[in-house]
Amino acid sequence: MPSNVLPRTFLAAIASTALLLCSACSSALASGPVASTPNAAQPATTYFVDILYLQDGKTPADAKAYFGNIEPVVATHGLRRVGPAYVITQKMGGDIEPDLVNVWTVSSPENTFSDIFDDENYLQHVDQRNATFDMPRSHMFLLQAAK
Repeated sequence: MPSNVLPRTFLAAIASTALLLCSACSSALASGPVASTPNAAQPATTYFVDILYLQDGKTPADAKAYFGNIEPVVATHGLRRVGPAYVITQKMGGDIEPDLVNVWTVSSPENTFSDIFDDENYLQHVDQRNATFDMPRSHMFLLQAAK
């Protein structure tokens, strides 16, 4: 195969991920910032979407316990959940099968995550995170509206 041609499985994974992002973000974005007038300028909102696989034997309740521990910490750095954690109820296509999807707003794409990863109050929960989620298989994205 030529080096500039992507394998079909990779393209299918991208398409599937895009479909999951669209599904997970549609309700969150619908309730997002709304201009008071049609031409009013709105600051660009950045979203963080995590598409997570649970470790074997872990459940959405385990994930909820982890997020209950870290949400107050990450909120102080500008990462706030838009809605509940979503479980995948139907696979529409693609070759990924994650367990949970979360949608968050990010106040500062430049600083939020570095600030979180420097916070001891967050770092004390990393072992719980790694025991709950299969991080190498999970997907995380920052999103902004296309211009």
